[in-house]
Amino acid sequence: MTHQEPMKILIGIGGGPEAFTGLKFAARMSGKDCASIELLYVRAQDSGLTSGGMEVRVARENILEWGLELPGMTALRKASDILRDLGEIKGESEWRHAQTGGDPAGEYVQEYRGSCGGTVTLKLRTSPDVTTAVVDEAERFNADLVIVGGSPEPVEGLRRYLTPRSLALTVAAHCKRSVIVARHLEPGHGHLVCVQETERSRGMLERAVRYAQACDCPTTLLSVAPDTAGLESARRAVDEADAFFRNHGVTPLELLVETGDPAEIITEIGYDFSLIVMAESAKPWFAKTFSVAHEVAARARNSVLIVK
Repeated sequence: MTHQEPMKILIGIGGGPEAFTGLKFAARMSGKDCASIELLYVRAQDSGLTSGGMEVRVARENILEWGLELPGMTALRKASDILRDLGEIKGESEWRHAQTGGDPAGEYVQEYRGSCGGTVTLKLRTSPDVTTAVVDEAERFNADLVIVGGSPEPVEGLRRYLTPRSLALTVAAHCKRSVIVARHLEPGHGHLVCVQETERSRGMLERAVRYAQACDCPTTLLSVAPDTAGLESARRAVDEADAFFRNHGVTPLELLVETGDPAEIITEIGYDFSLIVMAESAKPWFAKTFSVAHEVAARARNSVLIVK
C-alpha cells in the first residue's frame, strides 16, 4: 500500500443524537492516523438573504459580539466539548466569518489544533438544502470519510419503500466519498467487511484495510451467496480478501461464508459489530435504495460504512 496523507473525516452534526455517535470513533481513528476532523452543521438559509445578504451577515456578527450563539453553534460546541474530553482538541479559538459563493452572509468557522498535529474545525454553513451542502463540503474538505447520523431505529418491511429516505441515506446516495450511516457507533466491536468476487468489491479492500488500521479494530470477512450455486464464488471472495488484508498487515479474526438473502444475513450477523463495511453499488443515486449496501444501511440496527 502506497504512502497516504493523514485521513480527513467530516462529521455532520445535527439531525438527532445519532449525529454525535461518530465522535468517539473519529477520535480513535485520529489517534493512530493523525486525522483532521471537521464538524459541520448546516442550517436553513435566512429569509433576509432575498433582500441582501450583507444585512444578515452584520446581524449575525452583532449576535456573536453580544455573546449569543447562532442556531447550530450550540450543537457544534457540544460536539467539540466531547472531542476535548477525548483529548482531541487543544487550545482555544474564536468564531470567524468566511465568505462563500452560495450564501452572501457566508459561513462561520472555528479551528483548533488536534492532539497529534491535525486540525479540528467547526463549521456552520447556511443552505436551502442540507444534502447538497454536506456533499459539497465533503468535496471542499477532500474528505476520506463522511459520518452522518442515521435514524435511531432502522426502517423495516414495506416502510422502507413508502417513507422518504432519511437525510443520512440521502447523503450516502449522493456523496462521492465513503459514508458511515452512524447508529450507536462504538469503536470496540470490530468491523464486518462484506466482500464479493467483483471488481467493485476488490476495489474497496485498500480503503477497508486503511479504516481497520486507523481504528485498530479487529476485522471479520463475510461473503453471502444468494444460493448454493454461488458458494464457490463466495469462498474465493473471502479467501482473496483474507490474502489482501494479511499482505497489508491486518490478520482477519474470522472468515464467514453464508447462503441466503444477502441484505438480511449481513444485517443479522452485522449486529454484533461496530461497523458493517460494504462496497458502494454501481447503480445510479436514484436506484441505490434497491441495492444491497443501501438496503443494509436502512435496515441495520448499527452503523454501516459504504466505501466509494
